[in-house]
Amino acid sequence: MTMRTGRSAEGPRRRDMPARMSRRSFVRIAAAGLAVGFGGVAGTGGRARAAGARGGELFYGLTNKFDTLDPNVTTFSDVARMAYHIFDPLVWESKAGTFVPGLAERWEVNPDATQYTFHLRRDVKFHDGTPFTAEAVKFTFDRIVDPNLKSQSAFSAIGPYDSSTVVDPYTVVVKFKDPYAPFLSSVAQSLLAPVSPDAVKKYGKDFGTHPVGTGPFKFDSYTTDSAVRMVRNPDYRWAPSIFKNRGPAYLDAITYRIIPESSTRLAALKSGEVQVIQDVPTQEYQNVQRDPSLQLLQGLMTGSGWTMMINVTKPPTDDVHVRQALQWGIDKTAMIKAVWQGVFKPASSILTASTFGYDPATRNVYRYDPKQAGAVLDEAGWKMGSAGVRQKGGQDLALDLYYRADNSDFTAMATFLQSMYAQSGIKINLHGLSQGGYFSAVRVGQHNLQFWWEPDTDPDVVRILLYSKNADGGTNRNRYKNAEMDKLIDQAAATTDLAKRKQLYSQIQMKTLRESVMVGFADPLNLFAYQKNRVDGVVLDWSAANVFFHGASLKKG
Repeated sequence: MTMRTGRSAEGPRRRDMPARMSRRSFVRIAAAGLAVGFGGVAGTGGRARAAGARGGELFYGLTNKFDTLDPNVTTFSDVARMAYHIFDPLVWESKAGTFVPGLAERWEVNPDATQYTFHLRRDVKFHDGTPFTAEAVKFTFDRIVDPNLKSQSAFSAIGPYDSSTVVDPYTVVVKFKDPYAPFLSSVAQSLLAPVSPDAVKKYGKDFGTHPVGTGPFKFDSYTTDSAVRMVRNPDYRWAPSIFKNRGPAYLDAITYRIIPESSTRLAALKSGEVQVIQDVPTQEYQNVQRDPSLQLLQGLMTGSGWTMMINVTKPPTDDVHVRQALQWGIDKTAMIKAVWQGVFKPASSILTASTFGYDPATRNVYRYDPKQAGAVLDEAGWKMGSAGVRQKGGQDLALDLYYRADNSDFTAMATFLQSMYAQSGIKINLHGLSQGGYFSAVRVGQHNLQFWWEPDTDPDVVRILLYSKNADGGTNRNRYKNAEMDKLIDQAAATTDLAKRKQLYSQIQMKTLRESVMVGFADPLNLFAYQKNRVDGVVLDWSAANVFFHGASLKKG
């Protein structure tokens, strides 16, 4: 689950104004007007509405079982969404490139973006009653880069982190080994939100089932693979200016119910079992739009959409010809029609078209051409066998696709690809596993192929997907290690020149395509819905990745 923005033409400037911050001016273009920002959604939003009715418990339909509730460890965007309510980030990104105070009242960035100084609020306490101080920031960031934690997404988001220095109880200086302009967008994510040092020490490895933050809701309970419940923090007084309600939440509690099956999740919304859901099933997209009792919230996703990671270290996908055949051999339009009812758009890159730095020229690199797929495989010695499966040296061209069987989209994608690639003589062995079995397999590289998507507000999302340090069990499950790619990623994150940054991300995208490290399938919409006559004050963020309940309330009746 991220975002960064655009700099001024003069290059980086030292800023310490608390109201707006466009510090790393790398503009992330959001949702082409579809994503509604913090100002309000369909008349329910943050600034425009009167104070909400107090009390009641909101029930939310969550899609996925997840790994942990520890924001510094998780790889799940679902956890990141929940975490915004248990934890607070140091800053908030109110729209592309504009930052407002969170737990930090103000900040300065040195000219080369290697040092960030945060001046913290003095009135904040963690849910366990301990004070929030600079030591907690240092503790959190040091914890993320500790190899023993095995951090995933947060480790990628923190970039070339070096160290943090506590100047005084409410001032911390964060240093990087190399220039890291995207850091404000990264630190606006819940993944880098400060955690309670005392709680981490108390619970140890169990912190992920006992999360303690500073947010508007306190963790109450977790029923494994079933529900997460959080209750109002009555002492909360430090919500950001993007929300009208700056104090305690109106709701008494929120329960996130895990409902993996999309039709069941929608049925729960219609029946009132839950009042809000995510991932509205695309086959019901038009019906939800027409339903007068429901409000659909939608926006084009920034970051990386529905893609397939290719393990470049495991035969036969260690052969670039095989990987390129996977590009030529996929009819993305047919896949989107079959899996997502034509609601999404075909992808041409690892970056979605709404993300800053996306290169339209990527559309010209591959197209659906099964004859070309066959020619590439023929050239590499993979000849069609009598059974319709290509062979080389007596071995079938068979690829192991691992996916989570509890996700209907993954299952539909897998069965479609199996049929599609068979037309090119590529055999796809399907391995639909439970969550635990899936992670055990892909984190050690048993797969040739696995699915991925990564909401992010900055093109530095490529660090998560392609950076060498994130291979070998991290988020780079392509297991791709390339010094030239690492250099390009570092240069793109370091530069303050928008045109140069865009050029670097073009090189990254083209290199990824030439080497066929990943296959992009679809640029998706993020789709949420809620009961219009039951819920008020739901806010969809500008990147369309998160819904917030800081000012939400339940209507009477």
